[in-house]
Amino acid sequence: WSAARRRLAARYNELLADCELVLPFVAAAAEPVWHLYVIRTPQRDALLEALNRQGIGAGVHYPVPLHLQPAYAHLGYRAGQMPVTEEVAATCLSLPLYPELSDAQQDAVVAAVRAFLGQ
Repeated sequence: WSAARRRLAARYNELLADCELVLPFVAAAAEPVWHLYVIRTPQRDALLEALNRQGIGAGVHYPVPLHLQPAYAHLGYRAGQMPVTEEVAATCLSLPLYPELSDAQQDAVVAAVRAFLGQ
């Protein structure tokens, strides 16, 4: 499963390389198993809606930054105190990635992302 996920993530990286998106960064010594394939775009909510309308199961896995979670309210953090974290949380979108995802299905995801971006 991990090998299939790695192959699909590498394929996303290749197929989306020229798009106006922030793609996942992987350090040279790392070998992730790609539980999620997360891109970033300031148009996250509109892209999510467009993909979901086409039956593409993209999603937002971590919409609320840790410092704003109710469990950490006692620490007293407020919105605006960690702007980078908040921006990342507001722009992250997980594209479909699972071992059985076919190249044709992945091509459809990429085509939908490109169509949304006008690329």
